[in-house]
Amino acid sequence: MKRLLAEIVIIVAVIFFGWDKPYKDWTDQAYAKITSTLDQMGGNLQKNQDESVRRYQPGRQGKTP
Repeated sequence: MKRLLAEIVIIVAVIFFGWDKPYKDWTDQAYAKITSTLDQMGGNLQKNQDESVRRYQPGRQGKTP
């Protein structure tokens, strides 16, 4: 009985959120928010400039520090 109630609640929520605004709009909005947040977090960093990232060192293949 609890599982049926949970399934009904999920179906109602899906219909509710998709009623006025298509899901494509929801996903586009979420994608834009995520990419803008990530750009703000690391916008000034370029590849190989982050000192905390471990890099490959020639001659140390397969050796752990």
